[in-house]
Amino acid sequence: MKYLWVILLILVVFILQTNKIYAHQPFKIIKSPTDITTIDLSDASVSHAFYGEFESTDEEIIFNLNNFSDNILKFSILIPDQEPENQIKENYLPELSIEKLSNSENQQGSVKELYKANIRSTFYEPYSQMNLIRVISHQETLQNGSTIKVTLKSNGVLRYVFSVGSKEIFSSVYASGNTEYFNSSAQIAWYINPIYISEPTSTPQELNENKPTPTPEELNENKPIQPAEEIQSTTKTQDLFIEQIDNTNIPENRINISTLISVFSSIIFIVVIVLITYKYKGNKNGNN
Repeated sequence: MKYLWVILLILVVFILQTNKIYAHQPFKIIKSPTDITTIDLSDASVSHAFYGEFESTDEEIIFNLNNFSDNILKFSILIPDQEPENQIKENYLPELSIEKLSNSENQQGSVKELYKANIRSTFYEPYSQMNLIRVISHQETLQNGSTIKVTLKSNGVLRYVFSVGSKEIFSSVYASGNTEYFNSSAQIAWYINPIYISEPTSTPQELNENKPTPTPEELNENKPIQPAEEIQSTTKTQDLFIEQIDNTNIPENRINISTLISVFSSIIFIVVIVLITYKYKGNKNGNN
């Protein structure tokens, strides 16, 4: 019987450690067409994940973290563990600056700090079912009454996630500004589709503007004419991606971790059921 309890204990520990879900409130960053894109959080201790895309350099997103119910500042910058993001050189990853504003009696004023990508920690996030890479991570305890202004700046073209907070609360909405709720199907679409920004396609009139007038001989030549819609300009993003990619950092294909967890959990579950059945039959035969 003691072996059965040992196996059950191992099963419980395994499930708790490997299938722990880091739930968060998911939101999509909506870029403002006129002003600086700004998002406000009324409680930055609650776990949030903001999904966004940088389409050029020197873009800025501002997060005003206006309150902390547990006085702990915790944030990360994540990128998909997908091509082309997982091949991008470090200097093209985004950077983040924070400005601490303290209104406590013991300390007043502001402090500015800059954080650049300095880690590459890969992990599987079961809540969103994504393989991600953590490139910036920070946690600290704040003074009472602190507010934080976070400025996220782009250094290249990529998709990213700004995560903040750790408390799992879903009964209230704390995010406002240039953002909207991001459901699971939209998250998957964001994850599997890389960014592409095409130059405007030239109109037939523009294509013919600079063409010299053909001679009668050229007109009579039996040459196939390429339709205007088939003429595609080189995309800006693809060129930037080629420049950003670190060819020495091409990861091997990974087996989905969640699949391994499910298979291993199923095997252990079957073993436990067999042992329980065997023990039950043994006790029944003993009683007879």
